[in-house]
Amino acid sequence: MDRLIGRKGQKNIHRAELELAHGYDTKYAMHVIRLYLEGKEYIQTGEITLPNARVDLLVDIRKGKYKLPEIEEMGSELQKAAYAAQENSPLPESVDLDGISKLITGVYLDFWGAR
Repeated sequence: MDRLIGRKGQKNIHRAELELAHGYDTKYAMHVIRLYLEGKEYIQTGEITLPNARVDLLVDIRKGKYKLPEIEEMGSELQKAAYAAQENSPLPESVDLDGISKLITGVYLDFWGAR
């Protein structure tokens, strides 16, 4: 969100035609809100539903049906909801780095036919 509104980092997310038409990069905004929605769902349920249940909202954002302040407010609310969901999240408190390493190693070995 900070990059979308120019508060952080390089703003190499410009799509001039979208900014000219809508005042901001609607494609980038759609991805920002999609990530907030997916993050919130993952924290709450431990899963991500694909395709996204809010696809209509995402398409409307991409089409520029929302003003930038509305996108900021939407992102802020989703972020707050995701943080609040951490209290009852089914996700473990820490990451199983050893398990992840074994999984990735197994995928590579299977790909290269080494197992």
